Amino acid sequence: MFDKSKVDYSLYLVTDSTMLPPGTTLVSQVHAALQNGVTLVQLREKETDTKVFVQQALQVQKLCREFNVPLIINDRVDVALAIEADGVHVGQGDMPIPMVRQLLGPDKIIGWSVGYEHEVQQLADMGPQAVDYVGLGMVFPTNTKKNPKKTPMGPRGVSKLLDALQNTKATWCRTVAIGGLHPNNIPRVLYQMCSEDGKRSVDGISVVSDIMASPQAGEATRRLRNLIDAECYSFVDGVGTNVEACTSTVDEACIESTKLNSPLIHHITNKVHQNFGANVALALGSSPIMSEVEPEFVELSQVPHATLLLNTGSVAPLETLSSAVRAYNTAQRPIVLDPVGFSATSTRLELNSYLLAQGQFACIKGNAGEILSLADMNLGKMRGVDSGDAGSDISIIVAATRLVAFRYRCVAVCTGKIDVVANGLNLGKFKLSNGCAMVPSQLPAYKVECGDIAVMEKITASGCSLGTTIACLVGGITDQQNVFSAVLTAVRLYKSAGYAAASACEGSGSFQVKLIDALDSLLTKNQPSLWKATVSSI
Repeated sequence: MFDKSKVDYSLYLVTDSTMLPPGTTLVSQVHAALQNGVTLVQLREKETDTKVFVQQALQVQKLCREFNVPLIINDRVDVALAIEADGVHVGQGDMPIPMVRQLLGPDKIIGWSVGYEHEVQQLADMGPQAVDYVGLGMVFPTNTKKNPKKTPMGPRGVSKLLDALQNTKATWCRTVAIGGLHPNNIPRVLYQMCSEDGKRSVDGISVVSDIMASPQAGEATRRLRNLIDAECYSFVDGVGTNVEACTSTVDEACIESTKLNSPLIHHITNKVHQNFGANVALALGSSPIMSEVEPEFVELSQVPHATLLLNTGSVAPLETLSSAVRAYNTAQRPIVLDPVGFSATSTRLELNSYLLAQGQFACIKGNAGEILSLADMNLGKMRGVDSGDAGSDISIIVAATRLVAFRYRCVAVCTGKIDVVANGLNLGKFKLSNGCAMVPSQLPAYKVECGDIAVMEKITASGCSLGTTIACLVGGITDQQNVFSAVLTAVRLYKSAGYAAASACEGSGSFQVKLIDALDSLLTKNQPSLWKATVSSI
């Protein structure tokens, strides 16, 4: 009998014979997977007759015992009992957990599919003698569920369930993320999924098609194993560089890199911002392009130092935005997200939430209303796309900005009279089971101040163009530089340029021209010691 206290849930294979490639069998695919790093096998054969299912189970069980890996039977408690399998996995609509435990006894492994917080509460109420692990999902859409009863929850949904497990003190229960997990998203979700007390991350991932449908199942398993064991997601240059190695809160080297590398700034932005944003990018030594043409996204993302500025002020087609995110994540190039009017309407909320689930962002920038909404700290619906919360206590803004940085593993920027910048990148590191080495309240955060530049509130696209400025500096850095330093430098640069423009302009009309001039001048001279905006640690 397998000791269930020693189960390794890190790479959990669920079988499906309907997707076997020519020349392979269920047994051959499982064998290849076990040889190359699968740590748990679930026999899930929905369309198989009982007699055949038992035969398959005995064959797979023999292999699993050879590799000292537990065999779990999906749904069929009778089959599990008949062959003395190591455990059973059941769904919400299957046999009740207390009855399963009564039949299997205390030493067998019981897994349960969980997708809602109230189900976590039920698990906690049953106590540690009931469920040993839960499958959390589905994370993303999957073809293995022909009639899914749950909508995809994304990494944020899984993190909420991890929070629920912590809040209910169900510390004994292990977790496996399930649903639509593939090599192109596994590092990202492992990076993002964590309870907000920092103590708990998932214990493993569950896969089906990447092994069962692969003509080279062993090679496919090794690839998955390597992604998990790497414990790092270096999704853009400068993520894995320690910010403490930087000599100051403004990095002159980032500015020089921007001037030298002239990054391509791919704007998918609102129509009001397009012309102004292009001029800001040019003033900052960068090359702007405005494109919502999906066939060219991959090619643009592969240009050296390309960066995507994704601004949802004008609601573009969802698939267009998703394609851009996929292209830049695949190319390991940075994305700056400006979730304009995050929850101002149900349409915007749905679109922005979907994008957050689908991609990894180097920086998320928003006004107070947007950041508070992203942190679930906004008590009322936002009034419009420019809605802020100027009356909010700065401590609330700081807490919200840190929380957004933590949840989405990014640099978060909250704009206002005082800008707040928080670093949630965690050097790109993740770890199974034990959470991460940070909590929201302890994230590095800074205030950027330059007095009240009132004229900035009288022109359109001033906040959007901070996004362009951030994209220029983040896009210009190398892997020896730091994303957080680049963002912080960009915020201080833009605010200093705003101060200079406000001091020289005659009104809101001339302010835009003066702002572009100031950005050009400050970048060219690269003398941060003379910049008016100040930076202080929080």
